[in-house]
Amino acid sequence: MKSLKLATLIAAILGTGALFGFYFTMSVSIMPGLDLTESYAAITANQDIGRANKQSLFFVALMGTPIAILIAATLHWKSAMQRNWLFLGLLGWIVMLGVTLTLNVPLNNVLDGLVISPDQEMLSDLWDAYSIDWQKWNWLRVLSSGVSLTFVALALRTEPEALT
Repeated sequence: MKSLKLATLIAAILGTGALFGFYFTMSVSIMPGLDLTESYAAITANQDIGRANKQSLFFVALMGTPIAILIAATLHWKSAMQRNWLFLGLLGWIVMLGVTLTLNVPLNNVLDGLVISPDQEMLSDLWDAYSIDWQKWNWLRVLSSGVSLTFVALALRTEPEALT
């Protein structure tokens, strides 16, 4: 049982860490890099990134993380401190998912539905408006997934004797 408890905590930490890392990378590297490119290239690259994410291991992390947290919370039910940290971690994941589904995904869907050409006018204005809003909401995902990671990690750090 000790190994299973530890494995679920590690899975929850890896899942929350993967999500935090993904959103952080989007905010500090990918989107700023796209902002420096020509608008047509930025839009088409972002459309391709969105399509690739739908077919990647990203969804394993996105949907597997709350399962790992819930299993870990169940296995650590007798330790109120660990259980509470895990439920706070789950709350952070719920906030991140809410931001994703209500704010970022609708922006992605609008961008993904566009058919554009390299010589089209106003692409710069379109990209700027999208990028500013998307990045603003993505920073909220960075924050909520970072909080989730912190809380789940605290469940491992708190009461290590409960793993024995």
